[in-house]
Amino acid sequence: MEKTNTSGKQIAWLRRITHDDSINSIAKRTNIPYATLYKRFQSDELATSEIITIARCYGINPINALVDTGVISIDEAAGVRGNNSLRLFSIEALTKEIVRRSNEGATAPVNTVHDD
Repeated sequence: MEKTNTSGKQIAWLRRITHDDSINSIAKRTNIPYATLYKRFQSDELATSEIITIARCYGINPINALVDTGVISIDEAAGVRGNNSLRLFSIEALTKEIVRRSNEGATAPVNTVHDD
C-alpha cells in the first residue's frame, strides 16, 4: 500500500459513509476480508483499491471518495475532463451508452449525470 498523508481521514470517512457499521457488516457488504478491515482500522489507513470498492458498495462516487480520503487532491480529480474522461470507462459501459443513444434516436439528448 502506497503511503499518503491522510492524517486519519480514511477511517473517519469509512465510519461516516457506513454510518458506523461494524467491521463484520462492512466486510460482508464489500467482500473485503474481516481480518484486512480490522488491520485497516488499527493502522487508520486503507488501500486505494479498498476505498474504491467500499465507495462503490455504499453508492459513493469513487473519485469523491479518493478526494475525501486524501488520496488525490480536488485539483487532480478535476483534471479529468472531456475526451480524457472517456478513458475511464470500460468498453462495456461505452457500448451500453452508444446502444442507449442509438435506440433513442440520433437527436436524443445526452442525459447528464450529476454525481453527489
